[in-house]
Amino acid sequence: MAVDYSVLLHRLGRLAVFAEHVRTFQGTTLRTEFADVMAKYSDADRDLASNLTSKIGFRQDQSGEIVTDLRSDAKATLISMFDDDATLEELSVDKALDALIRRLDSASQTIDRPSSGYVTLPTGNKGTADGANTGNGIFLLSDLAPVGYLSSAQALDLPSIRTETIRAKCIRDSTNRKVQSGNEIFTIEGARAVHRSSYEWPKGSGTRARLEVTRPNSRGGRMPGVNVVTNGNFSSFTSNAPDKWTIVTGSAGTHIDDDTDVFRGTKNLKFIGDGSTTPKITQATNSVLGTSGRINPDRPYIITAAIKYETAVPSASLIISVRTSGGTVLNDSVAGRAMQLTATSAAMTTSYQIFSAVVFSPINAPKDSVIDIRFNGNQANTSVVHVDSVVVSEMKRFKRGGLAYALVPGSADYIVNDEFTAAITNNCANNDGELALEFDRFFDTETSGVVLPSATSPTLADATFLAD
Repeated sequence: MAVDYSVLLHRLGRLAVFAEHVRTFQGTTLRTEFADVMAKYSDADRDLASNLTSKIGFRQDQSGEIVTDLRSDAKATLISMFDDDATLEELSVDKALDALIRRLDSASQTIDRPSSGYVTLPTGNKGTADGANTGNGIFLLSDLAPVGYLSSAQALDLPSIRTETIRAKCIRDSTNRKVQSGNEIFTIEGARAVHRSSYEWPKGSGTRARLEVTRPNSRGGRMPGVNVVTNGNFSSFTSNAPDKWTIVTGSAGTHIDDDTDVFRGTKNLKFIGDGSTTPKITQATNSVLGTSGRINPDRPYIITAAIKYETAVPSASLIISVRTSGGTVLNDSVAGRAMQLTATSAAMTTSYQIFSAVVFSPINAPKDSVIDIRFNGNQANTSVVHVDSVVVSEMKRFKRGGLAYALVPGSADYIVNDEFTAAITNNCANNDGELALEFDRFFDTETSGVVLPSATSPTLADATFLAD
């Protein structure tokens, strides 16, 4: 007999409501009562209530053990109900959650998701650079969830990401003989974490990690933080054609050429318009002729490039993308996650700027993908567009259910104490994403990265299972 979702979620919801009452008692009621009692004592005779005074913090924490008991019972309920339905491979929360998600997805059942998403990130997924920074690169973040075995419409953002301010600070620069230019090392820190039985939970992610800047001139990346592209900084040309790239449309020396008007390094790529040609170059992945790098499936990626034009606006947008060998942009079918960066002609200027996109690779990413740089129409006559420092790189995620991060350099290298901040907001609230948040509390989805199928108009509404 299949698990009755209503019964399961009513049980878990009731445990969650009980836990909420305990947290209210811990964080509000207990302290209010303590303050009311102590108001009856003068400073001179406070010692008469010394037991209460000295132990109030301990008793406050001690009452949270009820939440620990509730978490244990929630796990037992989940595991037992699914094991009774269809014997699990092992009696674990992960296996039971896996079974639950598969059943919900196959039955088109969804839980609540706030209309603004589980998480709000800074505009453009970018952190804010400190005004005193020497380095002028960018700090990028992603809250996107993997598709896994969910139908694509359910793969959105991660409800286990915390409300906090993330701080990225440079701790080693190229003055250190072990650090290369454009490969500086940052610390990534979030707000302190608290135990799931605490009335303060969720306080923060407790993230304390190190992240290397992704060098445009690194190559062949198959792991987070390393550029997939080879010769993405266009430092090497042969007969006016960029090495490791294939010219598909246009001619070397006429439409496509090298130049020394660089963003970084010694050379850059330039596209020269004639009004009737749409220049295009490609680079094969997983190939000795292109790059040994490849795209890993179902992962967060960045695509970045420094772009400018000389005097005439190009009239067409420049698109940097990852495509199949047949020319289709890699896409996991979720809106806004296609592996494509578009630099519109209106956004380009006569000065280099870093264009960026935070994207997601599909679960069926082919090994023979192609890095593709093209215009979406004929490049205007007399228009010259410069491209430098192209990066396609998997982002680094320190917790499976947490944020993913990437840093790319600017024209000036980072130095020690350069810093970025990023304000992150979790939008889960009472009866609006609350069930997803309680699943994190009970089952630690921040660690597992588990995401239940969700919708803004769900079939399994929070209010049904979390009523007081």
